[in-house]
Amino acid sequence: MSDSKSSSWKDSNWYVSLTGFWKEYRKHKIGILGIIVLFLFVGMAFAAPWLATHDPAPGKKVAPSFLAPEWMAVFDPEGVLTDEYMPDPQLTNEPTFRTFGNSSKFSYDHFTGAGNDGRVNMTWEHKAGDRMNWAPPNPMSQYPDSEDFVIFMQNFTWPFEGLPSDVNITFTYSVSLTGTFATEENSGLMFKTYIWLIDSSGDWQRVYRSFPPYSSEFQTRKIDLNFFDLNNAWGGMVEDDGVQEDPTDELTVAVGLAPTDNFRYHLGETPSLNYTGSVTLTVEEVSLVAYGDYFGVLGTTDKGADAWSQLVYGSRISLTIGILATALSTAVGVIVGLTAGYFGGKTDEILMRVVDFLLVIPGLPLMMVLAAFLGPTIENIIVVIAILGWTGTSRLIRSQVMAEKNKAYVESARAIGASDTYIIFRHILPNVTPILFADITLGVVAAILSESGLAFLGLTDPNEPSWGRMLADAQGTGGFSNGAWWVVVFPGLMITILSLAFTFVGHTLDQVLNPRLRER
Repeated sequence: MSDSKSSSWKDSNWYVSLTGFWKEYRKHKIGILGIIVLFLFVGMAFAAPWLATHDPAPGKKVAPSFLAPEWMAVFDPEGVLTDEYMPDPQLTNEPTFRTFGNSSKFSYDHFTGAGNDGRVNMTWEHKAGDRMNWAPPNPMSQYPDSEDFVIFMQNFTWPFEGLPSDVNITFTYSVSLTGTFATEENSGLMFKTYIWLIDSSGDWQRVYRSFPPYSSEFQTRKIDLNFFDLNNAWGGMVEDDGVQEDPTDELTVAVGLAPTDNFRYHLGETPSLNYTGSVTLTVEEVSLVAYGDYFGVLGTTDKGADAWSQLVYGSRISLTIGILATALSTAVGVIVGLTAGYFGGKTDEILMRVVDFLLVIPGLPLMMVLAAFLGPTIENIIVVIAILGWTGTSRLIRSQVMAEKNKAYVESARAIGASDTYIIFRHILPNVTPILFADITLGVVAAILSESGLAFLGLTDPNEPSWGRMLADAQGTGGFSNGAWWVVVFPGLMITILSLAFTFVGHTLDQVLNPRLRER
């Protein structure tokens, strides 16, 4: 019994039609190539969150503008790659601690929390009558006011001969106060947190010094190093006639906590103010990103955004708009074509005059007007493209329906009392559907190109990453004139390749499903 069921299933019309179609389709290598490319783009669209390396938003700056792709550094031995150079920015491993002066005033510890993210605590505790060691007043000094302070350190090796063009340090920390430090109004002036860069010669370059207010909640500071910071920290590692000032290419990032000169003033001038308590600095991230000439897989855009992430997410926009706009326009075109072709007369005349009117109006200017009027959302762009995309489909279906409606099987259906709706959708539509598939695939190409054109003209959502938007941004800011060819070439290639893939599939479907072409 199971064998008969299996045989019946295999002999069903849909199975025979599908297997016969595939046997014919796979004879066309160009059609197979189109399907493979389409699967790659669909896979890219689904895997975009995992493939993207940064936020894909066009305005999300991650590096300086127009940095070249990293793989181009192969042709530039002295090129500096943009990267994170701190070996452990999340402080997963215990760093090196060091105290200066009176170490009994300071304590420190390290612990690892959820997700293996670590935290470092450094505490300064002051008791009534404690004496502090103060450095000689020097406004140019890179060191704290007090000779008593605590730091933790991480080292990294600089692998390039040149200096970075820019360096950003991200510092996430909180400050907890107890005793008098928690109650006195000016207690935030009594201490500071510091970040230093220490080269292998032992020179300290202070790149950050905190200011109140402080909070027990974690806050993030982004520190952009200036030219003097970069030159003082990295300059000693640059060789001059084969000689460099620093003995090695190592840098140390040190984060510290120290009392300030304000604390000394209050102890000396207002002895009645008896400070007792503690200051605890908790750090959960110290990240150092050095920017050079190269960044990421495909470099950066005019706004400093990651071009690769935008390219990957752009496949979602193109496929979504291309497929949905074509589906909507095809549905409208099929209904109009079936109605006009089957009923004829005044119905046909009215519907075809509407089609002629839309065909006479230049498509792009009308889409521009509609997009500007409706707004730049994805939904509106789909509607705008669909409004002008159904006319060709309606004419194609109308011509096929006019050829089919006078055939014997339609006359037989009328003779047995079948309704017009039943005849149209049960008999005529299945017979005109095969030739529709080729038209659908080519319609997707037109929709993708239309979206790219509207995006290039600035009529789509500027916050949505799309290939057309990338081309518009590159053209508006002189991508080519700045030598940033990658922000033009790769989005253009994506549009071209995806359009060709749909064209290949549509051409092959036409050859397989169109009886006249198949006979040749």
